Amino acid sequence: MPPYDLPEAAYVFLIPLILWVFMSPQPKLVFRQVWIASTVAWFFILSWLPAFTDHLAFPMAGLLGWLAALALAAVLALFPACWAWFAARSIPQVLERGAARRILLFTALAALWVLLEWLRSWVLTGFPWLPLAASQWQRPLLLQILSWTGAWGLSFVLVFFNLGLAAYLRSLRHWRGKRWWQRLSPEFYSAFGLLGATVFFGLSYSGNFAARQSLLTVAFVQPYIAAPEKWDPQYANEALETLEHVTELGALLQPDLLLWPEATLPFPLKGNWPLEDWVAALSKRLEKPMLMGAVVVERSEQGEDWFNGVFWVDPEKGVDTDNYYAKRHLVPFGEYVPFGRWLPFLDKVIPLDGSFRQGTEPTLLRYQTLERTLRIGPLVCYEDIFPSLARSSVNAGADLLFVATNNAWFGEGSGAWQHAAHSVLRAVETRRPVLRTGNGGWSGWIDDHGHIRHITLDRSGSIYFQGVDTAEITRSRHWIRELSFYVRFGDWFVLFSAFLCWPLIRTFLRDQEKVT
Repeated sequence: MPPYDLPEAAYVFLIPLILWVFMSPQPKLVFRQVWIASTVAWFFILSWLPAFTDHLAFPMAGLLGWLAALALAAVLALFPACWAWFAARSIPQVLERGAARRILLFTALAALWVLLEWLRSWVLTGFPWLPLAASQWQRPLLLQILSWTGAWGLSFVLVFFNLGLAAYLRSLRHWRGKRWWQRLSPEFYSAFGLLGATVFFGLSYSGNFAARQSLLTVAFVQPYIAAPEKWDPQYANEALETLEHVTELGALLQPDLLLWPEATLPFPLKGNWPLEDWVAALSKRLEKPMLMGAVVVERSEQGEDWFNGVFWVDPEKGVDTDNYYAKRHLVPFGEYVPFGRWLPFLDKVIPLDGSFRQGTEPTLLRYQTLERTLRIGPLVCYEDIFPSLARSSVNAGADLLFVATNNAWFGEGSGAWQHAAHSVLRAVETRRPVLRTGNGGWSGWIDDHGHIRHITLDRSGSIYFQGVDTAEITRSRHWIRELSFYVRFGDWFVLFSAFLCWPLIRTFLRDQEKVT
């Protein structure tokens, strides 16, 4: 996984475990060992998480961040541990049976991996961070299957290949004294054939990539304002000056559209603050439209409702505060406190006073040119890790997706790179270009076939800097007004995987009844 540049490890990472399972260890021992190993792995992957607690004002805040990372890693590790338990219970029972039985079991185990990944996107508000398919985020050839199956399909292929290759390695021990046809490993050839079919599927879409239509030129504005300072009133003027300066630099590059990251302003855009007029005046002076992330306060008879959203700013009409996108999936302990009514002391964890309310609709923002109207589907913060949100925006008519985020909360580690990997998956699944702007990076865009077309970097090659960059956005002519199979039918592959692994789960339930 990012930032480690070794995606080929996904083809072999399960092999040590599977070879151990071939030796018929106790399932409970396998579960415990895999849970410990996976906890360690997830702890390294989530090493950026403790930076989030740096803004907290109470003692031991740093320790709290590391404990939170360890706790989350332990929870995420339960899913591969459960998979390993099922593998340890089932694989030894079919090793001496026919090849067809082994292939069916391997298919069920690959399907079970998919089902567990899908459950992770829902359990405890959902955290589908880095599914196995994300390991191939820089391998567009393999990603094309996502437009049909979603990320789940590629995870299935990778797990099945690991199982087949492990079976081949096991067969090497039994070659002596056997004829050549007895040395074949049907499991491996099945896995190799599935991987080859995935590659062939990717090659079949290469022709659709050639004919492209130019849409617009955008400027990615990275103000890189420190996250805690952004909401500190004493730094408000400095933050606005920084934002104005970087935006002016972006306008000098003559883009068609300026892109701001999530919650850019030091105060809410709408409420008792005059920042709506400030933003409108800036857009008018630069004569450039803007797409900006901002916080708003809506007043009602019940009080104040806070929303984290994305707004359209027109040089002539100003900020459209009536038709904006409101974030639909809030960050627990970042924008609200789960069970906050019973645990009020946890309010200190939220960087802002009070909790946000979530939006309910995939609101689209429109960019009108002389030639066409582009419908933009916004996503805020980590919403691009949820495939259902991107899919609903495209079903609503989005021509492209825009992710406004602020990974500055998590320092300059691997968090921004890991986050960007999900946007690549969403681009292929929906067959829509994905534009991203971060407060300090990762900013750039991915085309509708998963190619990373542009990353905003400084002279040293870092994504973490204050500045601006431009890029021309194009789209495949083949996908204009066309919906991918995945957008139309959603997570059908998850249901299919549940059907495939049901015999395995049913056997487990039957064994439990016998024990009872």
